[in-house]
Amino acid sequence: MTERQETELSAIGNVDEEKRSQPSSKRRAGSSSSNRSRISDEASSAASYAGNNSEGSIRKQSILFRLKRALHLRNDLPPGFTYDYKIEQIVRSLDEYPVGYGKLAAIVGSDPSFLIYRKFSWLHNRVLLHYQDELAELEYELEALDQDDFQVDDKLLISRRRDDGRLKGSRRKELLKEIDGKLSEYQELLLRLQRLQQMKRPSERNQTSVFNMINNTGSLVTMERDWIQNGPDLIAVVQDQEHGWLNGFLEDTLNKISRKATMAVFRTQEQKKISGSEQVVLLSLTRLDILLRIIVTTIAAALLLVPVLILFKLQPNVARQSAHQSAHNSNLQILVIFLFTLVFSASCSIFTKARRQEVFTATAAYCAVLVVFLGNASNGYG
Repeated sequence: MTERQETELSAIGNVDEEKRSQPSSKRRAGSSSSNRSRISDEASSAASYAGNNSEGSIRKQSILFRLKRALHLRNDLPPGFTYDYKIEQIVRSLDEYPVGYGKLAAIVGSDPSFLIYRKFSWLHNRVLLHYQDELAELEYELEALDQDDFQVDDKLLISRRRDDGRLKGSRRKELLKEIDGKLSEYQELLLRLQRLQQMKRPSERNQTSVFNMINNTGSLVTMERDWIQNGPDLIAVVQDQEHGWLNGFLEDTLNKISRKATMAVFRTQEQKKISGSEQVVLLSLTRLDILLRIIVTTIAAALLLVPVLILFKLQPNVARQSAHQSAHNSNLQILVIFLFTLVFSASCSIFTKARRQEVFTATAAYCAVLVVFLGNASNGYG
């Protein structure tokens, strides 16, 4: 065999060897790619699972964080941060205002019960009477104009267009415009007066308080301070609460017992800052109302329990008492029911703003309760 043939056989062998080795390499490449894809799928699923777990943990942490924040259990706050959202109020003292109308306006605005002003009833009525007479005069003029035109042409008043289209013009159109303007002014003033009349007169206690504060602070000269003495012409912008006069009575009683203790318990820090060095007594109506509600609740409970106890004690015992004594106790029971029903009705009228029919209904229900108790107790003893 020649050298050339050996070279050709060697080349053919190399080619066959490459062909035999090529599928295995492709298989190895395919196998490695499938392995990589499987690994990537497993990694992605693991990442997804971890992500879901992390989201759940974050959600749980968020709920726990909110709960701890609501209960003020977290102390890992940055400097300057707080969960206390209470806003510091800016309160101006009466001492900051100069003596004059400015101080008086601050005093009046320091308590709703001090919002007292004049309604100028005489001026309103004077202007209304003036408008009323002017309208009456215009009304007479319009009626006279209608009569004159009717005498000239009885067909003139049945057509507004014909009346307005006359060559000389119509006085009626100008007159109606003037009447409309006067009516608007008259009705507007009339409605304003109606709203003012619906406002009630201030209590003598509040009027006296404003009068004393004006005099004590020297905010107005003598000539300009007499408006507060026009009692029938004064109105209270804010109406008294349900227990307005009772609040005043309770405040006076507490001041007589101990003024210092009353100021300490029923005056807020804000009211103390507003008063300053001025002799202005400001008490918290909310705190007074709480004490008053406690008193009213106690009275209501006593009005129900005390007569029940008395009726129970006066219950006649046929076995141990004589007929005369039993009849006497029965009469006393009826008297007790009558007296306590009367007291209950008076309490409803005094302590509440209930209407007459509401007082009557409540009194009837109260009396029925006592009568039912008396009947049941009598049957039990019988």
